[in-house]
Amino acid sequence: MKIHARTERILLRDWDASDLDDYAKIIADPDVMAHIGDGKPRPRSNAESFIATALGHQATRGWTPFAVEHVQTGSLMGFCGMDDKIGRLDFGWRYSKEFWGAGYGYEAAAAALWVSQNTFSLTHITSQSYPENAGSIRIMEKMGMVQIGEGAEFGRPLVVYGFKNEWPDGLLA
Repeated sequence: MKIHARTERILLRDWDASDLDDYAKIIADPDVMAHIGDGKPRPRSNAESFIATALGHQATRGWTPFAVEHVQTGSLMGFCGMDDKIGRLDFGWRYSKEFWGAGYGYEAAAAALWVSQNTFSLTHITSQSYPENAGSIRIMEKMGMVQIGEGAEFGRPLVVYGFKNEWPDGLLA
């Protein structure tokens, strides 16, 4: 299994089929999923599909939203990294709530951003969130992102963030 980055507390690594049970538990949690898509927990089949896609992307292009592992316990914390399924590079993360509020989100995001930019030369990165998701917006802003656009998903408003130097005119529709 390839490790893309390591901090004192986390590993950004490739996914493995053995991550399925842990990831399925994360996305089945209503609190975790409240600010994702339609806000509903996801069934195990979504975890299976996500991991299958991640494994495929690892093999073909090297990058995907990376698995985030807690160094001390070896537990899968969730994921962090880039995806392109919405037609642009979308930087996102999802963590088990047992890891919320301790700075892991920013720590993983900073590492994933560095890998994405310096290993895979990814640019024109965006990150989107529902406006009420203060934790995710705080991570975006701490990384130096600014609001570059707005949108909507599932009848809810979205804010879109990016790096001003990559999006000097904002996100053009």
